[in-house]
Amino acid sequence: MWKTALTNFRNRRWSFHFRWVVLSILVGIVSGIGAIVFDELLHLILKYTITYFTGYLEPLRGAPAAQVLGFTSPYHYLMIVIPTVGGFVSGVIVHLLAPETAGDGTEAMIEAFHKKGGFIRTRTPYVKILTSAITIGTGGSAGKEGPISQIGAGFGSFLATTLKLKSRERRILVLAGAAAGVGAIFRAPLGAALFAPEVLYRDTEFEFEAILPCVVSSIVAYAVFSEFYGRGAIFFPGPVDFNLPWELLPYAIFGVLCGAVGFVWVKVFHGMQHYFFDRLMIPRVLKPTLGGLMCGLIIFFYPHVMDGGYGWVQMALEGKMLWYVMFIMAGMKILATSCTLGSGGSGGVFGPSIFIGAMLGGGFGYLGHYLFPGWVTFPYSFVLVGMGGFFAGVAKCPLAGIVMACEMSASYTLLVPLMLVSTAAIIILGRKTSLYDKQVFSRLVSPAHLGEFARGLLEEMRVREAVVERQVTAIPEDMRFGELLHTVTHSDDTYFPVVNTAGKMTGILSINDIRVIMFEETVAQLIVAKDVATPNVVRVFWDESLQEALEKMALIQVDELPVVREENPDEIVTMISKRDIISFYHTQSLR
Repeated sequence: MWKTALTNFRNRRWSFHFRWVVLSILVGIVSGIGAIVFDELLHLILKYTITYFTGYLEPLRGAPAAQVLGFTSPYHYLMIVIPTVGGFVSGVIVHLLAPETAGDGTEAMIEAFHKKGGFIRTRTPYVKILTSAITIGTGGSAGKEGPISQIGAGFGSFLATTLKLKSRERRILVLAGAAAGVGAIFRAPLGAALFAPEVLYRDTEFEFEAILPCVVSSIVAYAVFSEFYGRGAIFFPGPVDFNLPWELLPYAIFGVLCGAVGFVWVKVFHGMQHYFFDRLMIPRVLKPTLGGLMCGLIIFFYPHVMDGGYGWVQMALEGKMLWYVMFIMAGMKILATSCTLGSGGSGGVFGPSIFIGAMLGGGFGYLGHYLFPGWVTFPYSFVLVGMGGFFAGVAKCPLAGIVMACEMSASYTLLVPLMLVSTAAIIILGRKTSLYDKQVFSRLVSPAHLGEFARGLLEEMRVREAVVERQVTAIPEDMRFGELLHTVTHSDDTYFPVVNTAGKMTGILSINDIRVIMFEETVAQLIVAKDVATPNVVRVFWDESLQEALEKMALIQVDELPVVREENPDEIVTMISKRDIISFYHTQSLR
């Protein structure tokens, strides 16, 4: 019955928008439930490992300043042991069941979109839920968006595969699933709907076909998640505001700082992965164990950086952390996350980027207010601006970073400084520096769009531009087979136009046509070129597009065709081959 319903849905000629709305709603429901399951599992593991054995808890909203002013730490040796064990367990599960779930889930989603036609194995979301909950729940430094985006993307891929949709449609549902998961877990439906189509590219490009499905799925997932947990923002800032135009200068300087620290963050993160863990001569399954041990040594002294650390971000927003402590926390988070994810631990980089940006903004804002109170009048504001601006720079997601920072704090007051800081950070970091290695620069170079762009360009290019003028070996139609065989075997050509006494083309033959009869000696003496040639020659016209030329070659399965002018269709000008077309296309596309 279920399969019949799916078949009927696939075969019905639904309107374009209605069809995508239905599919996006399904993706949103499952992603919302997946976000709840993941969040509950994460809190359960965190409760019965870190909290149960060490007594450590992140401060809650409104906690007294005395609790958070210094380096609050239980200094418990299990802070080292638990992340190490968690890394080992996670590494074993990943190695045995789904190696693609190692590292950042958003990176895996991006790769699936560009290079795998949106295909994600069915088991991937389940393994990602478990391994990420273990990694983060046992003290690893990673974000929730990586696993939840891969969970949503995995279901989108599964749904598209079940309905036997095309690769393009599967890729869109993958993005819808990723947007739904992120929108639910971070209470940011609009920001997530922008994040999934924007994070694919380093240039200011969007996968615009996915906007509507991402919006619908994100809304539905957010509604499902909120029905379980209730509505509300993640962060609750203090009095945030800014003064125009005087405070824009400090924000511009802060944007430069975000770009500089973002450069360090990206280099340390990728350097730890590619130049340390990848080169270690130990079994891959044990690398997350070492990463967990290294992270444990950091959180033994600075437990603020384990998990997402959102309780400490809230304290920064409330002005209850010292400026130098926040600078230290930003640096420690860079190191801890690089150890956790660089070694193959499972999680995401969005959450750590939010933490780093918040601590960087808090340190800058409070220090700036202390030194220049007339210029930095609202130090709390820099915490919130740092969250969105820093992530926008390192992830190349300016719109998503800005909107998500506002949604997570339920405040759009700081939209202008967020735009300024994001722009400055992106300019400082440039196109090549990004947290996501799998991002491509634009739709033009994405393997997912290569075919459509190539077709579009070839339709604009003419045959006359691509042909290589060369002498064509024309065969008289009355040439005897023996002479024909000698001519063909001593020529570098593959295809030979056959012409009549007036020089008009009446057919065409290839080496393969001759091979069929060349060993039949008695018959061969009676045959002339006209008998071997294929009549009704398919021609390519001088002013036709290269796309039309390729389609003609594909239709009759040949690699070369004669070129003629429209006014003289029987008079051959030259030959054009697939190689000529491909060579010309690459030459023009590189200009």
